[in-house]
Amino acid sequence: MESEIVMPQLGLTMTEGSVNSWLKQPGEHVKKGEMLFTVSTDKVEMEVESTGSVFLNPLVDLNTLVSVGTVIAVLTDQAGQTGITRQTSTNGQTSPFIQQPPRTAESKTATADSTETTGRGGIPTSPRARSLAKRLGVNLAEITPASGTRIVEADVQAHYDRSTSRSSEPVSIARRITAERTSQSFERAPHFYLGRLVNAGKLVRLREALQSPAERNLGFKITYTDFLLRALAIALREEPAVNAYWGDGGVVARSTIDVGFAAQTEKGLLVPVIFNAGLLGLFAIASQRKELSDKAREGKLQLQDLQGGSATLSNLGTYGIDYFQAILNPPQSVILASGAIAKRPVVMGDRVEAADTLNLSLSADHRVLDGVAAAKFMAALARMIEDPLELLV
Repeated sequence: MESEIVMPQLGLTMTEGSVNSWLKQPGEHVKKGEMLFTVSTDKVEMEVESTGSVFLNPLVDLNTLVSVGTVIAVLTDQAGQTGITRQTSTNGQTSPFIQQPPRTAESKTATADSTETTGRGGIPTSPRARSLAKRLGVNLAEITPASGTRIVEADVQAHYDRSTSRSSEPVSIARRITAERTSQSFERAPHFYLGRLVNAGKLVRLREALQSPAERNLGFKITYTDFLLRALAIALREEPAVNAYWGDGGVVARSTIDVGFAAQTEKGLLVPVIFNAGLLGLFAIASQRKELSDKAREGKLQLQDLQGGSATLSNLGTYGIDYFQAILNPPQSVILASGAIAKRPVVMGDRVEAADTLNLSLSADHRVLDGVAAAKFMAALARMIEDPLELLV
């Protein structure tokens, strides 16, 4: 008796992943509940446990991207690999240890498309290779497959790297998937941007006044990110049209207000999510932000910490950045970019004075929002920053 283990779908937007490490050796006996392997996605690494007391027969190489649903291991009553065939992984490389995934209409279509002849001398070219070549501006007629009889994605990337004299420094699976998702976001979602310079003088004074009581009661200092996340949650509640996303050919409204924030870690950029932020006060948001930030830094975030989200805050103020524009985090319809709060010249009546100001930039999906809706959303954010006592209510 044998059972198949497929690449799991660890989130609604996950389409592919890789086995980062096998925690058991091929042919080793595994007890039910023991961890078999770790899966790496663009967001997180997670361990997957055995569903029975069996022998493990891995069928994929480490760090090889495969689609969700691909069979990656077989659990048997006896040690020994079974039913192994060759298959091309999603990054275009072949492996003798990859078993064919379940046959579906989609996989049949992909196989048919992969035989389209667009390379030199009519060489068959995979769909992913054609897509990458188009994105990088590579002429397929200049490419000869490194192995086999078909141009794959790896051939296109190698040709591009050689032609641009790029280094051969390896890129992590997570970084590669992130790059692909952000590229797709920028290509598919029509971005538009709104910017606003906000007087943050009252916010600076309020934060200073709250530092001592916050440290006594919470054990840490309140950050500007906490105030901005609270403002983001209130603005989403006031402007429900923004709390939506594009899906299934139309605008889909969300039932909860969940805000994410960009957190830089050793493994790259992650976006932990504070759920039901619309129901939380400033200090509750600050506590969850601190907990999620610590978990991100220690590599302890779980997939559920990274899923969903109504909107994302990306705050580069601590790095001295004055202004920037962010790429949407799909399937969200807005992302707020915040720069540094600094003294800048502003007009006060008939005088020019130095005041603490903050540059905000909103990136919005034009399929979901028009300019007026986004402007009203920005106005709500500006109002709360300029009169921050509202953030305490």
